[in-house]
Amino acid sequence: MGKSVMILLTVKICRLGDLTRHLGRISVRSLILAILLSTQSAYAEQLKVKGVVTQWAPLVLFAQPGDTVTFVNMLGHDTVSIDGMIPDGAASWKSKLGAEAYTITVAKEGAYIYKCTPHMSAGMVGAIVVGDAHPTNLADIEQSLPDVKFGKNMVKRTIRKMNQALAKRAEN
Repeated sequence: MGKSVMILLTVKICRLGDLTRHLGRISVRSLILAILLSTQSAYAEQLKVKGVVTQWAPLVLFAQPGDTVTFVNMLGHDTVSIDGMIPDGAASWKSKLGAEAYTITVAKEGAYIYKCTPHMSAGMVGAIVVGDAHPTNLADIEQSLPDVKFGKNMVKRTIRKMNQALAKRAEN
């Protein structure tokens, strides 16, 4: 073997060693990231809201930021967040009618008021309270109430029930 071939072979082996060490770092970084992500999702709960005739069960659901809420028993129902009645910056949602196991992630703390469009006037309005603190968007929800044109009394009822559930939670 000539001297230039030996030098080239040595350079390639050194580069292979660098590549192996680099890939080793990537693998360790990927493993750490995977552990961190799985730890975060391990604390997030998967909660359910069930459509029961013309009601949501539970009517008021307590959750934490990052939890997922799955709407089940949705035959003949949809789930739609009500404009102005979710925290600022939170993602609104609208499922298709009959979309079984429609899932949302509640990321922002505060109160979320939602409805089933076909059964809103029959009382199918619910609330999700995210976080341990008293929701800071309750005044915004109250101010948005005049904008509700259909099923306003049922939205009022849900807000009243949510406030009762919040008071009960505060006692405990």
